[in-house]
Amino acid sequence: MKKNLTIKDIAELANVSIATVSRVLNNNSWVSDKTRAKVQQVIDEHQFSPNLMARSMISRKSMTLAVVVSDITNPYFATLVEQIEKACLQAGYKIILFDTQSANKRSSSSQVIAEDQIFSTIIDSQLDGVIILGGNIDYLKIPESYLEGLQKLIASLPVLVVGRKLARYDYTCLERDQINCVQMVTRHLLDKGYREMAFIGGSSNVYMTGQRVNAFLNTLNAAGIASDSAVIIETNFYPEHGYEAALRLIKSERPLPQAILAINDRVAMGAMRALKDHGLSVPDDVAIASCEYFPGSEYFIPRITTVNHKNDEIGQQVIRQMMTLLQDMLPEAHTITPVLVAGESA
Repeated sequence: MKKNLTIKDIAELANVSIATVSRVLNNNSWVSDKTRAKVQQVIDEHQFSPNLMARSMISRKSMTLAVVVSDITNPYFATLVEQIEKACLQAGYKIILFDTQSANKRSSSSQVIAEDQIFSTIIDSQLDGVIILGGNIDYLKIPESYLEGLQKLIASLPVLVVGRKLARYDYTCLERDQINCVQMVTRHLLDKGYREMAFIGGSSNVYMTGQRVNAFLNTLNAAGIASDSAVIIETNFYPEHGYEAALRLIKSERPLPQAILAINDRVAMGAMRALKDHGLSVPDDVAIASCEYFPGSEYFIPRITTVNHKNDEIGQQVIRQMMTLLQDMLPEAHTITPVLVAGESA
């Protein structure tokens, strides 16, 4: 029997990187057929059969990525983490999930975990990289302790953020399209003949909310509708906040708007429940649409008119970029354009 070589030996014989050998061993789809055949030939010739622990010791990699999420119960984060995990498995990596519960600021303080503490834990754990999904980085006022922790994290390992890009901080950022999603659904409402509108949900403290509200008002202006005629009610991102916002519209001295644009499907669902509880029908009395699709809303009655941000594609791009970072290369970002999903609610 021929000597069983190490991963490093296989990489040298095949004239490829250790990372490439690892991807071949883990059936990663992001390896060309030609390269895979070359590596596999060396593996077969030497009857190579590694184990994960040996592979990690040789490459000095844990083959594990940290994913920091601000609320795993939020459908946006849950679906994105699911897609990231699938892509990680294809690339031969595992993930460790850190859920800070910082997204819903109305949670009790005892539930919220300081993100800078999590950053320290990740550094001490000697993981290969970290993916940050929202959290304090998306707030207009960011705690100094968070920024200090982020800087230490960046200095220690590759960092990829799905969210806001901060000046003076050297991390890779995948920024979702927050403008087109609002423009296309607002134009859909305008095409349906609605002119009197309200925007509900989101938080004035969150950067993304301002982007979406401004896109909504600018789209109305472009259609010749004065932006000050629209009602803006910023509450938060969950169903109860949609319910709360709709109640404020119902109890207002102003006439109900013809259409309501919610910041996401969950807020839209809450608003629809409030209207139903007060004897109002969607869309006959008030139309409702959403800026962001969450899985399951197509089964709601009526189906919600919404915008699909393509989280499956975002998850794939996140891992492609992270794999590039792990090879000390700069990743290329490709724009992922959301699509309108016309439902029955508007």
